[in-house]
Amino acid sequence: MSEKKENHTWVRTLQRLMEEQGLNPRSLSLRAGLNATAVRDMIEGRSKFPRYDTVQALADVLGVTPAFLMGGQTPDAEAKNAAFGKDVELLTEIIARLQETASEMGRELTPREFAAMSASIYKQMQEEPESGRKNRLSGLKPQISNLLEYEVLRHKRGK
Repeated sequence: MSEKKENHTWVRTLQRLMEEQGLNPRSLSLRAGLNATAVRDMIEGRSKFPRYDTVQALADVLGVTPAFLMGGQTPDAEAKNAAFGKDVELLTEIIARLQETASEMGRELTPREFAAMSASIYKQMQEEPESGRKNRLSGLKPQISNLLEYEVLRHKRGK
């Protein structure tokens, strides 16, 4: 009996998300790269426990996590996951630009220097409103260059 209830809960979540996004079972199935009748079969109870890759494909199209879709996560946790994803994207961009700029300047960073610089820039950007961060990314390279030049001077004076 509990299996039916769990299935019913995740199917209701699936149906609600489809309705909110204006999708029907066929369109969701096709967007997720599934058989055209896959979602309909889930809704009608013919496919009670989809494979993880199927749930992941549906969740990707619906803009949620597999755990949220299957009912194992609250909306608050979903929001935290989305925020974490944005943080990872921001940090990835900072790291990529730091590596690129250091390479262009012929500067080899120790892991500690690299981590400290990345963390410093990340922290500064986290303190800004999100709208300002997008503009700041375009000006990130000069900021990194200045930071690297400062570190070079600091090391020369420390020796």
